[in-house]
Amino acid sequence: MLLKRVLLGLLILGMVYTPLVGAEELQEPLTLKVMTYNIQIGATTNNPGWDAKKFNLDAVAEVIKQQDPDIVALQEVDRFRARSGKVDQVAYLAEKLGMYWAYSPSYYDYEIPEGRGMYGNAILSKYPIVNNYAHTLWRRGELQPGEYDWVIEKRSILETKIDVNGRLINVFSTHLSTTADQRIKQTEDIKALLSLVRGPKIIMGDFNAQPQDPEMQVLYKKRYRDVMELAPVKSEQRATWPNGTKSTEAIDYILLSREWEAKEAHVIIEESGASDHNPIVAIISLP
Repeated sequence: MLLKRVLLGLLILGMVYTPLVGAEELQEPLTLKVMTYNIQIGATTNNPGWDAKKFNLDAVAEVIKQQDPDIVALQEVDRFRARSGKVDQVAYLAEKLGMYWAYSPSYYDYEIPEGRGMYGNAILSKYPIVNNYAHTLWRRGELQPGEYDWVIEKRSILETKIDVNGRLINVFSTHLSTTADQRIKQTEDIKALLSLVRGPKIIMGDFNAQPQDPEMQVLYKKRYRDVMELAPVKSEQRATWPNGTKSTEAIDYILLSREWEAKEAHVIIEESGASDHNPIVAIISLP
């Protein structure tokens, strides 16, 4: 009888004091290394005539590989276009780097046997991408005097949901217009989209705008924070275009919703000419 009581007591204690392993695991901080990179369709800065035979996606892959990011947002990515050798650039890079991928076409080109030509944004991830959506952004319907046709080309933002060890995070890649009047409306579009998305958010891309410009304030005022300010990085050290040490324009960004903390951020001074942009890399954490 005494033995039964002891065993019953131990059983009750075990039930009371058994650690909630699952709950503890959910509370562990999540740390990610993220990167944004406008790859200039792999044309390289050493190929001014954009000869398709001289495109070098392997150089782009090497720049990414050296940083070893968990997630990378890419802009100016071609798929099946004659100008870039009909290569499916996002699939090529994903296979080369061993990553999952998603893509948002900003506009379509001619159809070839390999597929419909496209140009747009991409996301590569070491973790599974469970959902992805392509959203078209506003653009002006006509050219202003002296503007080239590409000034009003279609623009998009890629939305993905990524499963990082059971935690779902929302990651976006975008590339905005070269004119302020279009960018202000495009950032309003992005703000509206983000308001519909629940959970931690990372917004990356080539915004073609300086940090002090009104279009960036649209997002700053909604409490989306710039990793370069959180790190912090001096203004003279955050330029991303053109590539290398001659960079003068800070137009590429990694923005975070308020759940995130930025541990580190910096511009990669990329001298090889794999692209005409320097990438940005950041280490961020989610409590």
